[in-house]
Amino acid sequence: MLNITTIKRQNVGKVVNYYTDSADDYYAKDGSAMQWHGQGAQALGLSGTVDQRRFAELLDGRIDEHTQLRRTTPSEARKERLGYDLTFSAPKGVSLQALVHGDERIIAAHDKAVAAALREAEMLAAVRSTVNGKTSIERTDKIVAATFRHETSREVDPDLHTHAFVLNMTQKRNGEWRALVNDGIVNSLSHLGNVYKAELAKELERQGFTLRYDRNGTFDLAHFTEHQIDEFSGRRNRIDAKLAAWGLNRETATAEQRDRAAMQTRERKTEIDRDDVRAAWQARAKELGIDFYSREWAGVGNDGLNKDGLGKDGGKGTRTRTPQIEKPLEFHADQTVRFAIKRLTERQAIVTGEELLAVALKHGYGRLSAADIRTAIDRAKAGGHLIKENTRYRSMNPARKPATDAKANVAPQGPALTREQWIAELATGSRTREQAKAIVDSGIVKGRLQDSGTRYTTHIAQRRERDILALERAGRSKIEPHMTAQQIEAYLATRTRTAERQGLNAEQARAVARIADTTNQFMAVPGFAGVGKSYMTHSAKELLEEHGYRVTALAPYGSQKKALESVGIEARTLQSFLKAKNKKLDGNTVVFIDEAGVIPARQMLETMKIIEATGARAVFLGDTAQTKAIEAGKPFEQLLDAGMQSTEIRTIQRQKDPELLKAVELAAAGKAADSLAHITHVREVKASKDRYGAIVRAYAALTPAQRAETLVITGTNHSRKEINDGIQQALGLKGTGLQYTLLDRLDTTQAERRHSKYYEKGAIIIPERDYRSGLRRGERYTVLDTGPGNRLTVGGEDGAVLSFSPAQTTQLSVYTPERTELAVGDQIKITRNDKDRDLASGDRFTVKEIREQEIIAEGGGGRQITLDAAQAMYAALAYASTVHSAQGLTSDKVLINLETRSLTTAKDVYYVAVSRARYEAEIFTDDGKRLPAAVSREADKTAALEISQLQRHAEKERAKDGPTHDSGQSKDKGRSGAEMSIGG
Repeated sequence: MLNITTIKRQNVGKVVNYYTDSADDYYAKDGSAMQWHGQGAQALGLSGTVDQRRFAELLDGRIDEHTQLRRTTPSEARKERLGYDLTFSAPKGVSLQALVHGDERIIAAHDKAVAAALREAEMLAAVRSTVNGKTSIERTDKIVAATFRHETSREVDPDLHTHAFVLNMTQKRNGEWRALVNDGIVNSLSHLGNVYKAELAKELERQGFTLRYDRNGTFDLAHFTEHQIDEFSGRRNRIDAKLAAWGLNRETATAEQRDRAAMQTRERKTEIDRDDVRAAWQARAKELGIDFYSREWAGVGNDGLNKDGLGKDGGKGTRTRTPQIEKPLEFHADQTVRFAIKRLTERQAIVTGEELLAVALKHGYGRLSAADIRTAIDRAKAGGHLIKENTRYRSMNPARKPATDAKANVAPQGPALTREQWIAELATGSRTREQAKAIVDSGIVKGRLQDSGTRYTTHIAQRRERDILALERAGRSKIEPHMTAQQIEAYLATRTRTAERQGLNAEQARAVARIADTTNQFMAVPGFAGVGKSYMTHSAKELLEEHGYRVTALAPYGSQKKALESVGIEARTLQSFLKAKNKKLDGNTVVFIDEAGVIPARQMLETMKIIEATGARAVFLGDTAQTKAIEAGKPFEQLLDAGMQSTEIRTIQRQKDPELLKAVELAAAGKAADSLAHITHVREVKASKDRYGAIVRAYAALTPAQRAETLVITGTNHSRKEINDGIQQALGLKGTGLQYTLLDRLDTTQAERRHSKYYEKGAIIIPERDYRSGLRRGERYTVLDTGPGNRLTVGGEDGAVLSFSPAQTTQLSVYTPERTELAVGDQIKITRNDKDRDLASGDRFTVKEIREQEIIAEGGGGRQITLDAAQAMYAALAYASTVHSAQGLTSDKVLINLETRSLTTAKDVYYVAVSRARYEAEIFTDDGKRLPAAVSREADKTAALEISQLQRHAEKERAKDGPTHDSGQSKDKGRSGAEMSIGG
C-alpha cells in the first residue's frame, strides 16, 4: 500500500502537471485533493491547497527570491534529487466503496491516514553536515510535503491513491534550508505504510464497516467477494501476470522486481471524461451484484453461523452477531502488545523496538494507532513485561569508511557501543577519562554518535536461561563414574588409531575418556562439521554399556534420529521424548543429545529438568558455528560460555580435497570471507532466473551416479521450488508424470495460530489432538474462511463444515497445498514424521511407479513405500534443499546458491553449505564482489541474558560518573573506533 520513487531533475513542468492532474477527478472539486503538509511547509507559510507555481519553484530549489537551495552544473542536473514520491494506495474494496458508491467519508479517512503517515515521516527528517571530515546529523522534524490525490489507475479502474511528494529540503535549527537526509524515511517505508493502514482501518471500523484482515498485514472491506475485487483490479492483474512470467509473485519478488514489473506494464495516461468513467464503474458494479449498503461478511464464514452465532455443527464459534461489552482502548492496546511480545520472543530472545512496533501495529489494525501502541509499550516496560536494553551508539565516522559515492547518504557504521564503552575506547594514551566523556557526550548531542535502536527482552526469557545455567552448575561433581581410569585406558588401547588399523584419533579418544570419567551430570563434546562425532559416540556407547550404563540418544529432527540409529544407538526425537509419559531414564542412563546447537531454550530447559530429576546424565553433541534453533535462544552456546565441561573435536575428516578442507576449516573458525578464496568454483550470475538455470544445467550435466552424490543447497523456499522445477524439466521428466497435491508446512508461530486472520483460505490444518469442536487428531481440514471475528471455518475430508475459534484450539499444524507434477525417476522427500510407518521428515526416495491413487517410491537399501495419492501428500521434490534441511547430510559434491542481498545468506549458512561436500563445492552468486561481506554476516540469534549482562556493566560504569546517559555493554567484536573523531 506504499511505494517510494526518487524523483530526479527532468522537465519540472511535466512533474508538476503529472501530480496536479487530480484537479479533474470526480471528488476533487472541493480542493482537498492537493494539500500542503509538514512543519517545513508551515515555516514557508504554505497551507491548504497546493499552488502549482509555488510547487514548481520549490522543486527547482527556490526557497524565496533570495535563497536558492541547490546549485548544480548542467552535467549534475540529471542526477539531482528533487524529492521523494510516497504513494499511498487504498485497498481495492475501499476504492470501490469510496469512488463507485460515492462515500466521501472514506475519502476523508484516506486523507487522514496519509496525513498521519506524513506526521510520522516528519519525525525522521534530518540534515547532515560534514566539517573537517567530521559528519554530524541534526534531527529537524520538518518536511515540506505536497499531497496529490488521484482516483483512477492507468487501466481506468477505481484506484484511490495519494502521491505524497516530500521535497528534498528541510530547515535546520538556525533557519538554514538544506537537502534532506532520506535514510530515515527510506528505511522506514514498512513502518510508514503500517501507520497509514492502521489509521485507515481505525477510521473505517469507526464508520461501521467490517474488515477482512490477512496474514500478510493487509485488509479490505469484508462485504466484497474476491471475484468482485478481482474484476476491478486490472492494473494489479497485469503486474501479477508480468511477475508470473518471470517465475515470481508479490511475496517472492523483491521491491525492485515489483517496481520493474509495474513500469513495464504501465500504460500512458489519457484524457478521460470522469462522469462517463464513473457511470461505467457503477454499471459494472451492478453486473457483479455488489451491494454497497451491506456490512455483512461475504464468505463461507458468515454462512457457517446459525442464529445463535454458533457453527452449523453446534461447536462454539465466535459470536459475531451477539453484542459484546466494549473494553477500553488501553485493554486492546495492552493485549496487542502482549501478542507482539509473544510472537517475536517465540523466535528471538531479544527483539528490536522497530519489530515490536511493526507487529503490534499490524495486529491492532482497526482499533489502534502508532501512538496507542507506543503508549502500551511504555506500560509493558513499566509493568515488567519488557526489559529495555540501555542505549548503544554507532559512529558516523568509522575508521575504515566504505567506498561510496561522495554524495550518497552516510549511514552509521561499525560496532554499536554504549556511552561507557565509547568513553573507554577514547580514554587511552594521554587522553583522560573526563576528556573522553566530553568527546562522547558532544558526539551524542551533535549526532556524530547515532542511537543504534532500542532492544527488549522479557523476564520469562531471562528466567528460562538462568534456570538452564543453574541446572548445569548444580550438576557439577554430582556423578560417581562406574569405571576406573585403568579400565578406560584399556578400552581405548583397543580402539585408538594406529599405523596398522583405523580407529579413534587422539581428539575422539579424549572425548570418549571424558564421557566415561566425568563427575558432572551435564557435559558437552562440541565439534566442527565432519569430525566424526558419530563414530566417537558409538565408541563411547560401547564403553559405557560394558560397565553397566544404558545409552540412549535424543535428536531435534527425525532424520537425525535415524542417523543415530544407523550407528546402533537407540534414539528418539526430542519432541516425542518430551511428550512421552515414560521417559525411560534413570540414574544408570547416559543420554547423548545430538545437534544441541539447534535446540531452543524452551526445549533445552524441559529436557535438562527431566534429566536432573531422574538422575540420568547428558552429553551434548553439536557445533555452535552451524545454524541455530528456529525458536528463541542459543542455550548450547551459553552453556559452553558458562564453563560447562567440554572436550572439543576439531580435526575435520569429511573433506577429501585439500583446498575444500581448508575452506571448511576457515568457515568453521568464523573466517568465511577467507574461506571463499579456497572454493575453486565461484560463478557470478546476476539475474535470479539465469542463475537458477545455471545450477539446473550443472546438475543435469552430471551422470546419474554423480547426481545421487550431489546436493543442491539454496537459501529460500522460493528458490528451492524454482530449482526443483527446473531440474525436473532438464532431466526430461516434466510432462511424463501426473499432477498431485503436496503439502508444504506454512511457517507460523504459536501466537499467530491463535488468531484466524493469520491463516489462509485453502490452507490445510492438522489437529495434533482431538477437540470438542469436532476436530480429530491427524485428520486434514481445508480452511474455507478466516472470519468474521476470530473464527476459522474449515471443511473436513468427509465434507463436514466446522467453525471454531483458534484461540482455544492451539495444537494445530498448518500446511499450504501445492499442485506439483511427479514422474517416475523424480527424487522426493517426506515432509512430516510418521511414526507408524517409520518415516521421518527429510527421508529421501526415488519415484518408481505412479498411479492416480498411489505412488510407489524406493529409498536406501531397497526399502519401498506407498504414498496415498488420493489425498494431499506430505512430500516434496528433493533435488534442491534449504540449508536447514541439508544440515546433517553429506555428499560428494554441493551446488550452492548464495544471494548476497538475502538475509538467508550469513556466516553459519555458508559454513553448513560448504561443509556438506566431500570433494567439491560450487557456488553460484548474484554478486561476486558483495559475496565476502554477505557470507561474513553474523546470524542474528540472541540470548536474553545478554541484556542482563549489559545492564550490570552499566550500573558499575554509572557508579563512576553519576547518572547521565543510558549505558550497557555490547558483545560486538572488532572495535575500530578508538581514534574516531566523534566529538568536537
